[in-house]
Amino acid sequence: MTKNNILIIDDNPKNIQLAATVLKTTNLYNIFFATSGQDGLNQLYKTKFSLVLLDINMPIMNGYETAQRIKNDEILKKIPIIFLSANATQESINQGFEYGGADYITKPFQEEELLHRVRTHVELFNSKEQLQNKVEDSQFLLQQYKVAMDAGSIVSKTDLKGVITYVNDKFCEISKYSREELLGANHNILRHHNMPAEAFEEMWSTIKNKDVWKGFIENRAKDGSSYFVEATVLPLLNHDNEIVEYMAVRTDITKQVVMQRSIIDSQKEILFTFGELGEMRSKETGEHVKRVALYSEVLSKAYGCNKKNVALIKIASPMHDIGKVIIPDSVLLKPGKLNDEEFMLMKQHAVYGYDIFKNSSNEILQTVATIAHEHHEKWDGSGYPRGLKGEEISILGRIVAIADVFDALSHDRVYKKAWSIEETMSHINRESGVSFEPKLVELFVANLDEILEIKQKYSR
Repeated sequence: MTKNNILIIDDNPKNIQLAATVLKTTNLYNIFFATSGQDGLNQLYKTKFSLVLLDINMPIMNGYETAQRIKNDEILKKIPIIFLSANATQESINQGFEYGGADYITKPFQEEELLHRVRTHVELFNSKEQLQNKVEDSQFLLQQYKVAMDAGSIVSKTDLKGVITYVNDKFCEISKYSREELLGANHNILRHHNMPAEAFEEMWSTIKNKDVWKGFIENRAKDGSSYFVEATVLPLLNHDNEIVEYMAVRTDITKQVVMQRSIIDSQKEILFTFGELGEMRSKETGEHVKRVALYSEVLSKAYGCNKKNVALIKIASPMHDIGKVIIPDSVLLKPGKLNDEEFMLMKQHAVYGYDIFKNSSNEILQTVATIAHEHHEKWDGSGYPRGLKGEEISILGRIVAIADVFDALSHDRVYKKAWSIEETMSHINRESGVSFEPKLVELFVANLDEILEIKQKYSR
């Protein structure tokens, strides 16, 4: 097996030796080292590397500068960098990512953490080098979102019927209407079809009751484009406590919304690619994770999950088997039935997937951790890894469980041929109350036509 080359750049030989000793235990890597940033750059031009472990506090050229030189170079920029530093402040960590780091490990490190993170980044680099660019793009967008500046206040006033009586310059600028076009027009001239009527009904009910309304609004500019504002709408009262007009003060959040949507799209793409990686190792196609995500979306809507959980399960479910990246090929790719020892090892993928993301503060990754951990639990408590029963299993885990089993049974796998839809559904029905929540089985049957459309569309 070809070993991957890893370069450790650190001005302290003891630190190099410590990291190298841990990595050599796997027999997966060729370890190179450099004691300065310039020496590291020289080596990067001479040898193909899959990963750089980079210290920060080095003389002459520190780690940030070294990383910047790497990322500014067309040849070297695709190589992932893990900062390995004793600087544990949030500022240092943020700078690490700003300078192109793919990961950040603080010293003293845990051996298992170092081995796992190195292995993850090396496998990603080898399987899909373009993923690193997507991660960097996402990190850049996140940083832009954090530092997005307030665009200023957009002010208007209307009479009691919603006819515009005053607008400021920023209102004209963002709406692309002139002041003359706006004054005397009804405020609904800006209404966007994406905004539900209920939102405006709630607003009018609130302000007519002499209360302040706050909310998010998508408006339509004169040229048909959208812009987004956070609005505070309040009634203006006279000395008799009567409403004489309404004022709205808005903050332009268009840039943030666009960035956030781009970030979400990037996160979806990254999570899908991670999920695809797990399937690639087990000789499955990325269509499996796509189908499971779409089946799960159908079921979560039918179950009555709120919009937030429907979105979360669709985004996170492609990662349900990410823990398989740690399972040895001898077990993962075995064409025949697993023996007891092999099956016990295979079952660990649910734990591995949970462990990878359990400490994340990101809501999406927390959802990934939950789904990875629970998608093999069974309604009657006979599942793994914890033997959860009934509603002890999160609804996210229960939904992905039935979606995953349906797709696994109805498609070829390395260890079996695809079952017919009749055979698959017969199994699903038999497992009602055993493997699956009975309500979910009923909903699966009720929505089978839509599920089969997804299966047809995304099968290859």
